[in-house]
Amino acid sequence: MQEFKHWKEFINRVLIDSGQFENPITEFKGEAEIETFQSSDRNSLTEIRAEYLKENLLICLQTFNPTVPGYNKYVEGEYFYQHDFSEDGKTYGNPALEFNERNRNGILSILESGLKGKEVQFVKNDKILKSKLYIADFNPNFSYSYDFTKRGFWKKIFGQNINKMDGIEKREIELNTIFSGIKTCYNTV
Repeated sequence: MQEFKHWKEFINRVLIDSGQFENPITEFKGEAEIETFQSSDRNSLTEIRAEYLKENLLICLQTFNPTVPGYNKYVEGEYFYQHDFSEDGKTYGNPALEFNERNRNGILSILESGLKGKEVQFVKNDKILKSKLYIADFNPNFSYSYDFTKRGFWKKIFGQNINKMDGIEKREIELNTIFSGIKTCYNTV
């Protein structure tokens, strides 16, 4: 069993020891420290960003890839809250996760399972105009929709539906092809 002192050490060891990610690039934004891990697979554009507030608080852990702009938009504003992995029914709480066994197990589970769902893209002339993201376990028909055109509000509401425009190609990308999860080789908690 390996002991870890804080989030940064834990996430670095899990991602780097998996062999799927390289040492991170670190930047600071205000009081937050952001580490960006690039995939060690040269054919992959996937990166994972971890954002810490002090050593014992994890603000977010996000997967990005330029081939899925809808998913990228979705995770942009996703942050952890104190009770995200609570078993006692509490929800939300203060922003960020404390460094404890319950939260480490939750983060490890996320990293091991990878991404789920799919992104359906509506493309014209190799440009993604619209994206529909299906990631809800509770309802497979529930989606988030993102419009990447420069159309104004009223054109989006009353203009032609992108799905029905001439020359639109529909692409489906399974999110687990972007990040299928990591394989841990030891007990990390």
